[in-house]
Amino acid sequence: NLYRKYGPTWRESFAELSHRRLRSWGMNTIGNWSDPEIYAQRRTPYVATISAHSRPIAGSEGYWGKFPDPFDDSLREAVRRGMTAQQGKAAGDPWCIGFFVHNELAWGKEASLGRAALASPKSQPAKVALVDHLVRKYDKIQAINRGWGTNYGSLDALAASDQPPSGEVVDRDLAEFSGVIADRYFRVCREEVKRAAPNQLYLGCRFAWVNDRAARAAANHCDVIGYNRYRYTVADFQLPAGIDKPVIIGEFHFGALDRGMIHTGLRGVANQQQRAYAYEHYVEQALKHPHIVGTHWFQFREQNITGRGDGENYQIGFVDICDTPYQEIIDAARRVGRKMYQYR
Repeated sequence: NLYRKYGPTWRESFAELSHRRLRSWGMNTIGNWSDPEIYAQRRTPYVATISAHSRPIAGSEGYWGKFPDPFDDSLREAVRRGMTAQQGKAAGDPWCIGFFVHNELAWGKEASLGRAALASPKSQPAKVALVDHLVRKYDKIQAINRGWGTNYGSLDALAASDQPPSGEVVDRDLAEFSGVIADRYFRVCREEVKRAAPNQLYLGCRFAWVNDRAARAAANHCDVIGYNRYRYTVADFQLPAGIDKPVIIGEFHFGALDRGMIHTGLRGVANQQQRAYAYEHYVEQALKHPHIVGTHWFQFREQNITGRGDGENYQIGFVDICDTPYQEIIDAARRVGRKMYQYR
């Protein structure tokens, strides 16, 4: 479609127009997952992302896959490879605000990652670390058995078991170790981001579902904490008590079915006028929020009716698949863009 609209030089024409559009539409950054050919022109500040594939915790589970094991060296190596690949590109580029590492990891409830480690094979590095953690806390297997109400014959039997027991003390200890996992995860990611890009920000892992223990660990290591927050407002957004850190909304959107596609996305409204109102309201509430320093819409162009790789085909664009703008939401973006410094 872009070829039909702009001709053989459509890539250059579209990139040029994209920067001019963003400025005209009242937006001042390019969000995650964007086209490097466009943001590498260094005309609009942007964020970048690292997808680090490493050994997971075998006993974990999640919507997008298992949780990476931060006690395995492969996590550090994967983040380092990802950041090395950004040398001469986003790493060190003053137009790049910072880096996300991973996306929407499955943190579960407070004890979930500790329970996942306990349910993993004996050789799992996170499980080895869990047993060491319990030894430091209880000293001997007999004390663990008394606290947990179990009858493991030895520490080796505990390490070999993949059936986590239940109970209040068990949950407390596994929640405590979940915090250890989270802290190590964010520390490893931060160290490798800062090794390659010391003057850029570490923006976290883009929380979608998170418990307070994991959020506190993020606050210890992230420069800005990323949240993907698909709600109608952020006025009620709260960090865990006592945390004072900047937050960036990595994703939000609204869709409507009166024109264009046949799926509203994760937050639907009645029509394009209401979509414009929802956008303006959301960003205004973010501007008023003491912790939120930015919002990124997902995504610039709506998705094809046949779907992307996983079938997702949402009406969530500022432009449709023929590159025709949705004027209502653009007008709303301009309104809030013009007055945002009156709020902040």
